[in-house]
Order: sequence, then structure tokens, then C-alpha cells
Amino acid sequence: MGLLRTFYALTVVLYHSWPTALFVGGQNAVQCFYIISGFLISYIIVEKRSYPSIRAFYLSRYMRLYPIYLFVAALSLSALLIARESSFIHVYQASPASAVALLMFSNLFLFGQDWLMFCGVQNHALVLVTNFNHSDVLLYQGQIIHPSWTLGIELSFYAIAPFVLPRRWLIIALLVGSLLLRAWFIHLGFGTRDPWSYRFFPTELALFLAGALAHQVLLPLYKRLEDSSRGALGDTATYLLLGFSALYFVIPLEEVYKKVFLLCIFVVLVPLTFLFQRRHRFDSWVGELSYPIYISHMLVLWVSSYVLKRLGMPDPQLISIVCVVLTIVFAMGLNRWIARPIEKLRHALRGRPAAASLLQLLRGARRAQTAAANAPACPTPLN
Repeated sequence: MGLLRTFYALTVVLYHSWPTALFVGGQNAVQCFYIISGFLISYIIVEKRSYPSIRAFYLSRYMRLYPIYLFVAALSLSALLIARESSFIHVYQASPASAVALLMFSNLFLFGQDWLMFCGVQNHALVLVTNFNHSDVLLYQGQIIHPSWTLGIELSFYAIAPFVLPRRWLIIALLVGSLLLRAWFIHLGFGTRDPWSYRFFPTELALFLAGALAHQVLLPLYKRLEDSSRGALGDTATYLLLGFSALYFVIPLEEVYKKVFLLCIFVVLVPLTFLFQRRHRFDSWVGELSYPIYISHMLVLWVSSYVLKRLGMPDPQLISIVCVVLTIVFAMGLNRWIARPIEKLRHALRGRPAAASLLQLLRGARRAQTAAANAPACPTPLN
């Protein structure tokens, strides 16, 4: 699973930097992330029951996303202001106060990043739009980190997860509702167009819930297999998905059929990739780089492009290669100096339930000993 997460993160980097389509493309990679997220959050909440309260779960997830985001956002904002990026500054100069407030709130707290894809400015007023380009001011250009709109959707997933994932009937009901809503949008003629194709939380919820069902239904089935069979299937599933994803763009089928097949086979095989991760420690290490790569690559791309063009090397492919290499190096630094120290705090949050349970056991044992000591002696039965 870690290999897949980082592969898809690099696919998004190439989607934004390489001049032609490669691998599964940015949209498919993001939607595969939604499935993985549903699987892992279901594992945390339903199987491991890692957190003593819903608040602890929310805090842990926010701690996973926010520190790295805040650091990269601060660097990105500094770069934008130093370079006097006209499109970014114009958004704040030309937008009404309500739009500026939404931008500032979402840039600072992550919540609402996805809402910007459905908002625009018309007649100097903040309004809802069906296409973010149908606006007098392109509000998304006021985002400090453009790909962070997916974090807004992830936070929406997390917000409902503790209430939905423990109830399988509710998962199924919402999954069916989400799929029907997408079908209705497609029938109306805009369901396959951006931003409705993969940025609208209610329709993307189906992917998150499909990942949760993969954990709750398919993973127990795979666990019943013998150890050797599980290992072989985990290896095969992981490398199969990697190979299919890498060759996706050259498969001579219509996009709609390839996409449906990719998402369906991903749901079926993602539990096996999880088993692969548990058997191979390197997979977890590689997977830790996926989020830092994803959140930092636009900053690295912007700086790389600026420097190489100033040096007289404007070749897009060279810029893309440099961007990929530097993004990986930068992600390793983010993981080493920011994510890992924060991870210790998150482990402390997850450790509270076990500590509390142990404390309760100790108190119960002491009460039992006290009661036994104070109880009247029982007569010895005669032989």
C-alpha cells in the first residue's frame, strides 16, 4: 500500500509537470487515494479502535495533515509574495470581503479548500457557480497550495467517519446514495466535467466508503487464507496494481471503461496491498513520503521552473525530472524533521486507550484483593 500511495503521489507530480499524460493521470490517482483513505480510516476506527474519543481521532488526523501543510504553505506564500505573483495578488485585490474571508479561512485551516471549486465572484459578490472558471475573479488562484483542495475533501471524510463507519448498513446506504447522485449528475450532462467529476464531496464519498467496505468485508476473507497464500496474493496484487497503473495511459481502451475497471479492481485488491505492507517494512517507509510529496510538489515545481528558465534551460521534460527528484528529497526532509516528531504525539493519543484499560484493570485487581481480605473465612469442606 505504501508503494502505491507514493506512486500515485508522484503521478500527480508528473500530471502537473510533464507535458504529456503518463500513468493513470492526476484525477484517477486522487480518486485511488480516496479509496485508500476509506480503507485505512475504517481499519483505525472499526478494527483497531485506536482512539479514546472522537475528539482524539479528529485531533490525530489534523496533526497528520496540518503541520506539514502549514510549513509548506508558509514557504509557498513567501515565494509568491517575494516574486510578486500577479495572479495570486489580484485575487485578493479584486475579490469582495466575503471571498477574501473564505480564502483566508481555508488557506489557514484547510477546511473549505474544496468549496472554492464551487464558488466564484460575479458583480463583486461571492456566489455559487457550476464551474470555477465562470467567475470574474478565479478564486482558486488565491489558494496558497493549489492541490490542497483534496485535503478539504479528506477532512469532510474524517468528519463523518466516526459516526458512519461503525454502522455497515449506513455505509451501504450512503454509498448507494452517492452513486445515484453521480449518475443523476451525469444524466444532467455535467457529472463528467470538472469540478463535478472528482472535486464534489457527496459524489466522491462513494470511493471512501468503498474503501471502508473493502476493509470490513474483503480483508477478513483474505485473512482466512493460509500465511503462504496471503503473502503470495499480497505481493501479486501490489505489483499488479503498480504495473496496471504504470501502463494505464497506453492501454487502447476508452477512458471510461479503463477508469471503471481501475477503481473496481483497486477496491478488490487494496486489502491485499495492506497485507503486503504489513509483511514488508520498506513499504511503510516509502508510503510515509506520499503526503509530503503531494503537498510540496507545486512549490518545488514553481521554484525549479523559475530557476531553470533563468539559467536558459526551459525544456519542460528537464523541469519535470528535476521537480520529481527535488520533491522526493524535500519530502524526505519534511518527513524527517516535521512528520516524525509529530507522529510521536499521535502515538501518544493512540496509546491512551491501552493505558486507560491497564489502569482500570489494576484498580479492579486492587479492589478485588481488598474485598478478599475483608471477607469472612469460608469453612473447609469435610472429606
